[in-house]
Amino acid sequence: MEEKRISALKAIRLKCLDCCCGSSHEVKLCPCTKCPLYPFREGHNPFVTKREYTDEEKQAIKERLANSRLSVAKEKSRNASSEGTYIPEVSTEENAY
Repeated sequence: MEEKRISALKAIRLKCLDCCCGSSHEVKLCPCTKCPLYPFREGHNPFVTKREYTDEEKQAIKERLANSRLSVAKEKSRNASSEGTYIPEVSTEENAY
């Protein structure tokens, strides 16, 4: 039987569910604030903050993603043409997505 790997946060969440007899509502209301797993009990890391991007960073990310998609499409097209399969050209316009 093959074992499935899970993340540390999911393992913590499962342990909290086990501790609270499988009730997710009880996990949310857990009174054990001294437990080392308490901050992670809902399956989220409270110490990681969401990164805010500037407009310039967003534009650079958008361009890199578009270039990456284009290069992947070209590679697929090259591979397909050697196999005799037709793949239509990918548009690089912003409105195409």
